Amino acid sequence: MQENDSWLKISDTEMTPAELEAEVAQKVRERREMLGEVRPKFPTFGTISPAPEIRLNNSALAHHLQRLNEMESAPTTPVLAASPATQVPFLGSFWRLVRGQFHELILFYVNRAASHETKVDNHIISTLNELTGIVQAQQEEIEALKEKIQALEEGRK
Repeated sequence: MQENDSWLKISDTEMTPAELEAEVAQKVRERREMLGEVRPKFPTFGTISPAPEIRLNNSALAHHLQRLNEMESAPTTPVLAASPATQVPFLGSFWRLVRGQFHELILFYVNRAASHETKVDNHIISTLNELTGIVQAQQEEIEALKEKIQALEEGRK
């Protein structure tokens, strides 16, 4: 990018745009060092929260959470099985048309319900993933606090 293509024009004789950019970058680095890297966690839409790494001694939880995250949604593609009645002359083509239209109508409502249930399932899986991560963090904190208490009690003796 050339300097005159910049979206920000600075007409300062004391500081060039490159110097200003370097100063801002330095301030950002200093602030991150002071506060630590802050990465807000925004909710995701249309995707499932990633499965946490199971650090608890609970193989059943790890097993079920892994299987739940690996599970695929149910297929909702329309499949209309062939019918011998569609082979009858004249009435067969009429039956094929009526049958197809009714099938599409039923699939519309079934797929709408299935879509809703898939969204609910995704939110439940995301909630379980998030809760498992929180529980693991709390368990680690509890263990650390237990160790501190034990060290303090041993220091008193």
